[in-house]
Amino acid sequence: MKAKKWMALALAAALCTGCAGAGPGTGGNTDAGTSAKTEAAAGEDKKAEAKSYSLTVSGIGGSLNWLPVYIAQQEGWFDEENLEIEEVLFTNGPVQMESLSSNGWDIGCTGVGGVFAGVLGYDAMVLGSSNTDDGTQYVFSRVDSDIVGAGKGNNSLNGDIYGTADTWKDKSILCNTGSVTQYVLIKMLEGFGLTQEDVQFIAMDPATAYSAFLAGEGDACVLTGSGGTFKMLEDAENYTPVASGPLVDSGLMCSFVANKDSYADPETYEAMKVFMKVYFKSLDWMKEHEEETVQYCVDMNDENGSSMEPEVARKYVKADTYFTLQEAVDMMENKAEGSDHTEMEEKLLGVLNFFISVGNYSEGDDERFDGHVDSKLLKEVLEETR
Repeated sequence: MKAKKWMALALAAALCTGCAGAGPGTGGNTDAGTSAKTEAAAGEDKKAEAKSYSLTVSGIGGSLNWLPVYIAQQEGWFDEENLEIEEVLFTNGPVQMESLSSNGWDIGCTGVGGVFAGVLGYDAMVLGSSNTDDGTQYVFSRVDSDIVGAGKGNNSLNGDIYGTADTWKDKSILCNTGSVTQYVLIKMLEGFGLTQEDVQFIAMDPATAYSAFLAGEGDACVLTGSGGTFKMLEDAENYTPVASGPLVDSGLMCSFVANKDSYADPETYEAMKVFMKVYFKSLDWMKEHEEETVQYCVDMNDENGSSMEPEVARKYVKADTYFTLQEAVDMMENKAEGSDHTEMEEKLLGVLNFFISVGNYSEGDDERFDGHVDSKLLKEVLEETR
């Protein structure tokens, strides 16, 4: 919260008046009392002079990259830094970015879909990444399928992926179209030398795909999120995870996106630095307090209207990897092998080119994306926290 403006000078004057009235015969240690009062006055004066900030922050309700914000709010760390947060939560990234047209928020935590919608639709800036975003994306097949029967070791991307080109060809696969799940599927197929045209792609959102697959439809399904994914992982007698986001090295990440006007404003820019400082402090705390983090995840989802059992929350918070501040900066500074782009840009452009190939974005949008990843703010935060 913003620091209250105390009348520090008046307080100091009152203390001085009290000191002047103290003398021999008044009792107690006069010098010690004067010193303590002076220090108290100095503390109040310093508090009055501390700069206060305000920031409107957007996010996806119940998401892993919003959890550090939620924890920081509960622990009072934003208050300690005199940063007042106004939160605005959405159900997905593209909807989150639509509000940028009316300057609805300053900085947002979002997934890759929100990153592209923000940059290409509203000229937003990408300030860094918070965590991987592929730990809950899985491709499942039934245990008695010939895909599982073919075993592992035949995919060029990763030897732990099940099947062969022959067993995957012509299979019916339930998957959300134009999404990161489709991206994971296509990456997996490429490892077998196949394309989407070599299988029967049946477009379904993850919740519908989960229900349909349980009912016997499809040879495989691609799921994401904390619901169906974990339930199917627990049912090892009937379903086998044959591939996943990490196995295909999808490179999917959650990132921080800034309103370009807010980013250009010096006052708001400084508030963003304070926000980042607290955010990565929260990440450090989470690594040392696993059980408390799980409980906060449960509480966050309850408040978001999507209840989550503690055992599911425990798997959820471990599904993806949070980056340290140093790692986040390094990704924006180090060049990707054989590329003029940084490691972070290269990963984002790989996903963007997929979306271009399926018609979600247009040719040339990859060039428009260039120049929208800026490491300046996070680098300054890193320097100031060393």
